[in-house]
Order: sequence, then structure tokens, then C-alpha cells
Amino acid sequence: MPKLHDLEPMIMDCWHVCDDLQVVFRQIGDGERDPTHDELMNTLMGMQQLYQWKFQQLFNKYEDVIQSTLPSKEIRAMTHEERQRSKEKEQSNDSSSKQQQRGYTPALPI
Repeated sequence: MPKLHDLEPMIMDCWHVCDDLQVVFRQIGDGERDPTHDELMNTLMGMQQLYQWKFQQLFNKYEDVIQSTLPSKEIRAMTHEERQRSKEKEQSNDSSSKQQQRGYTPALPI
């Protein structure tokens, strides 16, 4: 069962995108030679794919953690009486909002 603290190393691993971009910046600005257009594009496309995978794996783990922390009680179907009350309340809300849209304001008792 995954725990919330299982997310920490994955989150920290995703921060490496900043370090990886710093390497690219140093190569462009201070490298012995400028990367070719193809080298730069291949590097950036590879980084993009790598971090899409990392973030997808992080999100999947996050969903697992959330799922494991939710109560495991099953959601039961509403009874006939609950459905009827819900329907009546919905109809009441609909008629109230229609009256407000028409500018109708019920009289308040004095």
C-alpha cells in the first residue's frame, strides 16, 4: 500500500529538470563548442520525453496514494425514499431559481 512519503523521492527526482536545463545552458554559453542545431533539438526532445514519463509515473503514484487513503466502504445505492427526497429538493431548487430569474421575491413576514 503506497504512502504519502513514497511521493517525496519521485517529486525530488522531477526537480532534476532544473539541473538538466542548467547543463544545457552551460554548454550553450560556456561549452568548448556550441552544440549543433540537431544536437540541441535532440537533447531537448529527449528531456521532454524523459520528464513526461517521470511526471506521469509521479501522477500514477499520487493516484495510488489517494486511492489507498480513501475509506474502503462501498457506496450504496440510494433507497426509494432518498431518491424521492432528492428529486423533490431538486425540483424545489429549480423553481426557486426560476422565480429569482423572473425577479420574483417572496414576501417576508413582518
